[in-house]
Order: sequence, then structure tokens, then C-alpha cells
Amino acid sequence: MSAENIRNVALSHFARHGYEGASLSEIAKETGIKKSTIYSHYKGKDDLFLTVVRYVFRLERRNILSYFQSSGQKPIKDKLLGFFDYIDDRFYQSDTAKLLFRMCFFPPWHFRGEVSKIVNAFIARMQRLLVKLMKHHQKNGELTGVDSYQAALAYITLVDGVVIELLFTGKNEFFERVNVSFPIYWRGIASSDKE
Repeated sequence: MSAENIRNVALSHFARHGYEGASLSEIAKETGIKKSTIYSHYKGKDDLFLTVVRYVFRLERRNILSYFQSSGQKPIKDKLLGFFDYIDDRFYQSDTAKLLFRMCFFPPWHFRGEVSKIVNAFIARMQRLLVKLMKHHQKNGELTGVDSYQAALAYITLVDGVVIELLFTGKNEFFERVNVSFPIYWRGIASSDKE
């Protein structure tokens, strides 16, 4: 059994049960190995957990990049608004997205510092991606009067604010907040063109 297979099974367990609820015995059982075999690949539950978290954030960063690249020639407004559908799809269909959101908002207390570094690096990369995206659309004649850094930061803040609704109350409330908040955000950055 490879370390990668153990990691993938552990990912599902951590996504569904959190760090505290996941059990190495259950991970081993589902993987079809003895619990002691996990220790030949990982130092213990902590090492396995941090390996999984790092992997999840790398994978989701690539997935988000792919989303924005695949939206190609769409107007920036459509790309930004469509990202909320992407978030919804990923949250309900992917253990990696579930674990990413869980770690962003509810990291295990004793890993708070370590996980915060991973989350902050992820958010900084996403912010750079969004600034680059905003600048690209400025060159194409969209968003001519807006500061790309401020527009990206405001968008990340909006995403952060509505995702918490997805985690706590569900899809309907998530989209209710998106449908109220995004038009206000968009008017704010689009009105810069007229100032």
C-alpha cells in the first residue's frame, strides 16, 4: 500500500470527521492495511494530517487556476459570478474542497499556527491570481477605473463572507447572500469607470 493511497483515504476521513473524529484504525481498515503500516509511511496522525492538508491546498489551488483559465474569453463579471457556482459544486462533490473550507475556518486548535500558514499562503496566491486577472481585463478595456489590488481584495472578502453561509446553513442561504452581495460589489467596482 502506497503513502498516496493512505493519504487519499485519510483525506476523506478528515473531510468528513475533522482531525479529532478521524481514526487511524478506520483509515487503515478502509485502506485494507494494518494500522501499523501507516507508521511505515507517516510518523503518526499529525504527520498524516498535515500531509493531507498541504496536498488539499495545492490541489485546490490548481483547480481554481483551471476554473479561471477555462473561463477564457468570458467577461470578468461572468468569471467572478460563476466562481460561486464553482464553489458550490466543489463543496458538494469534493472531499478536497470540504477539507479546504474546514481548515480555513475551523483548523484543529493544536494545528492552528501551522494550518494558518498554509491557509494564508493559499489566500495570498489567490489574491495574486485575482490581481493578475483584474489587470488582464483592464487591458481589454474592462474595469478601466478600478484599482486591481483593491478589487481583488474586496472580492476575496466577499467570497470569504458568503462561504461561511455555505458551511453553516447550506446552499440556499449561500446563494441568497451571493445574489444580494455580488451586485453591490460589482456596482462598486464598475462605477469606478465612471468616476
